[in-house]
Amino acid sequence: MKIVTTETINDRNITEIKEAIFSEQVLSVNVVKDAISGIKGIFGGKSNSYSEEYAKGRELAINDLQQEAEKIGANAIVGTVIDYNQFVNSDIMLIIVTASGTAVSVQ
Repeated sequence: MKIVTTETINDRNITEIKEAIFSEQVLSVNVVKDAISGIKGIFGGKSNSYSEEYAKGRELAINDLQQEAEKIGANAIVGTVIDYNQFVNSDIMLIIVTASGTAVSVQ
């Protein structure tokens, strides 16, 4: 399935616009990873643990969009947007990844 951020797909004609589709993914980040990432942040290092969690959330959201599109008979998604947020309190950090797009049929 073709998934793009643009409104069209090169060399393909959109034959039917199905509907808007959405995905929300919430991941919790391990407290140990938080501590290590915080230490790296102080010294200017890259936090691979956070990067991996965001990538995991993005992959889950895209897979969810694809499944939603397939359920309604679409074979592509255009106008895909992915957004990242986080919720932090003293006990937990949650990474929230939301994705949306328009499910379409293309030739």
